[in-house]
Amino acid sequence: MYKGMSRIFSKYWCAYGGFSALIKSPYLHLALILLVFTYKIWSNANWWDISISVLPNLLGFTLGGFAVFLAFGDDKFREMLIDNSDDDDDDEDSNSSGSSLYVELCSTFVHFIVIQIFAFFFALISKSLNFTYSWDASIIPIINFMTLFFWGLGFLIFLYSMTSILAATMHLFRTATWYEMHQRSNS
Repeated sequence: MYKGMSRIFSKYWCAYGGFSALIKSPYLHLALILLVFTYKIWSNANWWDISISVLPNLLGFTLGGFAVFLAFGDDKFREMLIDNSDDDDDDEDSNSSGSSLYVELCSTFVHFIVIQIFAFFFALISKSLNFTYSWDASIIPIINFMTLFFWGLGFLIFLYSMTSILAATMHLFRTATWYEMHQRSNS
């Protein structure tokens, strides 16, 4: 069971582009910029309430959108995406994973969903760990720093899940333009 799960996550990660694609992502960069401007939100307790209230609805909407995407286009168009017969030279987001365009596009939605789930769990864990304890005075500055660091990390993941909406939208638009070219070439 775990072996199969590991294999499918590995396929997704490879199709997405791996750590390199994540680090180069303009959507992650935008989330980092937004993190700076939202310091007042995430540097205080209860920032997780935003994530916990937003993400379940967004996740449901995303899963519905992914299902619609899987049914998009005709059989010939999906075949073309699977066969990689349509090269898009101006596609900056394509990777060298050896995956078909169809799988690469699906990996964008999967990545979007995985980030949302991760952000939701991070927020839940942060909320559950928000308690007071009588720490030794010598380690309170360390605890405060670690708390702020993890709150920032949690909110960054939430912001990245939000900026990933734009990434998924642009992938859908790219697919629509490919479908338009496909339909015109078949006319």
